[in-house]
Amino acid sequence: MNTHTATKIGYWPFVILMAMIFSLSPLAIDMYLPGLPSMAKYFSTSIDAMEASVAIYLIFFALGQLILGSLADSINKAKLLSVGLTVFAIASIMIAFATSIEELYFWRAVQAFASGSSVVVFALIHHFHGSKNSNQIISYVMACVVIAPMIAPMIGSQILLAANWQWIFLVLAGLTLVTLATQLRLLPAKKVETELQPLNITALYSGYRKVLSNSTTMAYILAGGSAFAGLFAFISGSPFVYMEYFGATPEKFSWLVALNAVAMISMNLLNARLLNNVDATKKLIIAGFLLAVVGVYLGLVAFLHLSLVYVVVGVILYVGLLGLTAANAISAALASVEGNTGVLSGVNGVLQFGLGALASAVVSISVSIDATTMNYTMAICSLVTLFFVSILFFNRRIKAVAVLS
Repeated sequence: MNTHTATKIGYWPFVILMAMIFSLSPLAIDMYLPGLPSMAKYFSTSIDAMEASVAIYLIFFALGQLILGSLADSINKAKLLSVGLTVFAIASIMIAFATSIEELYFWRAVQAFASGSSVVVFALIHHFHGSKNSNQIISYVMACVVIAPMIAPMIGSQILLAANWQWIFLVLAGLTLVTLATQLRLLPAKKVETELQPLNITALYSGYRKVLSNSTTMAYILAGGSAFAGLFAFISGSPFVYMEYFGATPEKFSWLVALNAVAMISMNLLNARLLNNVDATKKLIIAGFLLAVVGVYLGLVAFLHLSLVYVVVGVILYVGLLGLTAANAISAALASVEGNTGVLSGVNGVLQFGLGALASAVVSISVSIDATTMNYTMAICSLVTLFFVSILFFNRRIKAVAVLS
């Protein structure tokens, strides 16, 4: 850890900057969703054609993380981040001025690919604060990542009350430029003095093979990604379940979503403060088992057709436990490999949002008549998480027995 550099940057300014950077993509995915009907009318197309822009973003965001994650170990991470934020802001502005659906698709792809530069966030945290201390910062950052997609539609709705849909992307561009200015002020390229690895196909292949063939590292990544996918299932299914099926008003829906954010923040503070000295793997394993219990509970609630309050309690518990699973999963994964943090972050990002997109697609495509689809999907995500944390649990037991013998 470069203690001198980390101290010069300042702990909380660094945390806030990392959270700002990593929250831009969730905002870009969900903030414009309330404006889809207006956008469909503006471009004289269908809602389905507009919803395709979400899929385009997810695909190119995954590509951006893979490619830029590979480059991150070979070039200055701060420079990569500056370029990515600049292109993201430009693409956001161009989307606002798009005159055809094809033009919107193009700039949406550019925006998503540039957003892949956020893949360097975890590597930067690990670089400045080391594997021991990075868990606390990652907890704060992951709290923002979980909260951002929940509040993004609300922000978009408020913008639409005062202006047209174009302003959603202009506001997003403004937020990006503020983030870029903050990064250039706090984290210029000269402060990121990492040992760069020459970029070549052999080294790149070796890096991916090292990460993908490490069963422990992949168990960490897939455990965190599976748990995170349950959040995407909730985001996709909750408007129907809460408002259409149970009849909650939009205002009540907003408050119920806010309760999830409170649960997430509380658990991340618990993880970062009171449990900071507890081993990340141990916290992940315990949280994974608890998440599975909550998942089974949500499945039973749907099966028995219980009232809204039972659904809300289960969702709050689920989202709260994400504060332990997501943050500790990536923290432990980074600590499990030497070097190749850019590649690992890229693989983590792709699988995290890829599994999230899959869970979201399952809920969106299914014909929902009650809470069953959303709850069952979240339950399955929790049980998949249990599978991977069980692998970590038994690996630890085997190592413990080997040490004793």
